[in-house]
Amino acid sequence: MFGRLVVGLVMGMIFWGCRWAEAPAWGAASGYPDSVAAILVRRCAGCHGGSSSIPSSDHGHNSGGGPAPLPNTGINLTRWDSLFYGYRGEVAMVVPGHPEWSHLLWQVNRYPEIAPTAEPIMPPPHPDSSNLLTEAEVRQLKAWIAAGAPSKDGRRPYAEMTTTPHRKAFVCNSGSDLIAVFDADTYRLMAYIPVGVAPGLIESPHYIQLSPDQKYLYVTLIAGSAIEKYRTDTYEKVGRVEVGAEPAHIEFSADGRHAVITHFTDIAPVKLTLIDAEAMVVLDELRDPSGLVIARPHGLWVTPDFRYAYVTANAGNYLTKVEISPDRRGFVDFTQIPLARGLTPQITNQWGPYQISAPAESPYYFVSCDASNEVRIFDKATDTLVKVLPVAAAPKLMTYHEGLLYVACLKADAPLLQGDKRGAVAVIDARRLTVLTHIYNTGHLPRGIGVDPVRRKLWLSFENIAGADPPHHYVGGLAGAPAKTYILSLPTFQIEAVREMALVGYGLAISP
Repeated sequence: MFGRLVVGLVMGMIFWGCRWAEAPAWGAASGYPDSVAAILVRRCAGCHGGSSSIPSSDHGHNSGGGPAPLPNTGINLTRWDSLFYGYRGEVAMVVPGHPEWSHLLWQVNRYPEIAPTAEPIMPPPHPDSSNLLTEAEVRQLKAWIAAGAPSKDGRRPYAEMTTTPHRKAFVCNSGSDLIAVFDADTYRLMAYIPVGVAPGLIESPHYIQLSPDQKYLYVTLIAGSAIEKYRTDTYEKVGRVEVGAEPAHIEFSADGRHAVITHFTDIAPVKLTLIDAEAMVVLDELRDPSGLVIARPHGLWVTPDFRYAYVTANAGNYLTKVEISPDRRGFVDFTQIPLARGLTPQITNQWGPYQISAPAESPYYFVSCDASNEVRIFDKATDTLVKVLPVAAAPKLMTYHEGLLYVACLKADAPLLQGDKRGAVAVIDARRLTVLTHIYNTGHLPRGIGVDPVRRKLWLSFENIAGADPPHHYVGGLAGAPAKTYILSLPTFQIEAVREMALVGYGLAISP
């Protein structure tokens, strides 16, 4: 199934030319363990020496604080400290600890029972295939990557990122039960965090929220029934709480001790869940047997004092404002806020309210409506509709930065700009309440969205490259469609970097 995943990218780009040159020496200077150097340097580096070696210091941050310079040509396999770039940084050739998502292993592997395979096979085969890697060599590479791809002296790539504070971006790979971890400064894919506990079942990481102190990430498993908690430095799982079917969105109290969770389902009992986020235990549930209190809850905003949770009823024409008890241990009451004046709250597919964004500095909160293709704006003080802004098709997740609201529009069409790709980002002036522009010509099916305020970058995750759209809540492999993360510069919206990930990009969070 993986054969087509990298044909367009790898065949035409990362293994370009492959003109044989004399293989470099493969002794201690390469930095690889001897058994790995005997394969990668002796067998591969003659073609893939890159334009220059990359210094070991580049595994941290460069002196200017920005992304380190990338090689101008192909893969550099001559040295261990040059291995982890991939072609122009887009594809991580080796993801430490994850041979099943390491393109280098795919390209040299012809044994599908060992690992995924990809075309063309490398190195370019002799007529008798005598120069291809043996089964023993492929297994050796797989074991080395699974062990973390250490250097000859035992150093592990990106090890310093797990021991001292560093800026990271975490992106859900919903089709693979993984969270991709990127260095927020160099944009390198450094690790994957496996999520879920059910063998053979994709629990589908959907949305990530960081604790206010940035020490923990919480992920909702929407095809499962749990919230999981991980350390942001070591990626260690430190908690899991079963909350019920299809947990979607999570928001915290200001001190990080409590959180509210929506459940994106219309199968009874529809509900909200209140948890103790430190102890990872359920405190209360607002059960809705009829589905009329919050018809298919998804989006969520919790007021700064943690007294009210505003919830989108995706299958209704209203929002629901739920009161939380002063001791934060239970739900008290609710009221419904119509999406337009004069409406009687009811189940309908006309609007599809999906997410709420309520910037702290703004007097308004914003509601994306994925069925009516608009953003509805409400006054925080009175809960009354202020304005309706039409946007591109299927607006979903939103993020705010310096007076601008960025809205990922999943199904926007712009064939003259981006061929068979679908999707756009609406840019809204959150002060003047106007649509400034739409950003097209990026990836296919945008889901996750966030702003890095330090480097002034807009991060976007996309469900796949292009072509056949995956199911909404992904449950299996889809050949030919790895996910992508795009990083755009602000305020120009120029694409600065593109990174490939595992299957189906969804929610993301950036630790500044």
